[in-house]
Amino acid sequence: MRPALRCLVWELDNTVWDGAVCDGTSGALRPAALHTLNVLGERGIRHAVASRGAHEWTFGELLRHGVCDMFSPIEIGWGPKSSAISRIARQLAIGPEVIGFIDDEPVERAEVARSLPEVRCFAARNVDTLPLLPDFRPISSGEAAPTPPLGFARVPSR
Repeated sequence: MRPALRCLVWELDNTVWDGAVCDGTSGALRPAALHTLNVLGERGIRHAVASRGAHEWTFGELLRHGVCDMFSPIEIGWGPKSSAISRIARQLAIGPEVIGFIDDEPVERAEVARSLPEVRCFAARNVDTLPLLPDFRPISSGEAAPTPPLGFARVPSR
C-alpha cells in the first residue's frame, strides 16, 4: 500500500472558491472544499497552496475568506505548479510520494504529473470524495506526523 498523504497542495481558483481572483470573478468558498479541508486537517494532513495569480490579490482572498491559517506554505505566482510543489516539499522536509495536488485544470494536473510523477493528482470536481480515499487515511503512529499549521511559526511563503 502506498504511504498515506501528509500534505495536500491546493489550487485556489475554481477549487477552494468559485471563480478566479485574477479576472475578478472569485466568489464564495465551495462548501465541499471547506469540508474536505476540515476533515483532512483533523486527520493530520497538512494543506498548502500552489496557485497561479498575483500574490497580493490571491493572498487577500485567503484572508477575506478567513482560511489563510489553514494553509502553510503558500506559493502564489506565475511559474509552473510543479516548481511550487517542489519548493513546498523542501520547506516541509517531505518527499513527493506523500504529497497530493488538487486542481480544476487538467493541463495543470498533467504538468505536475509529468514533472513529479510521485505526486498524486486529483480533479477539483472530486473534492467531496477525497476523505473517502485510502490515500487520505489518518497519519498512523508508524508515520511521522506533520507539524500542525496553527500555533507554530508559519513556513515562509517566499
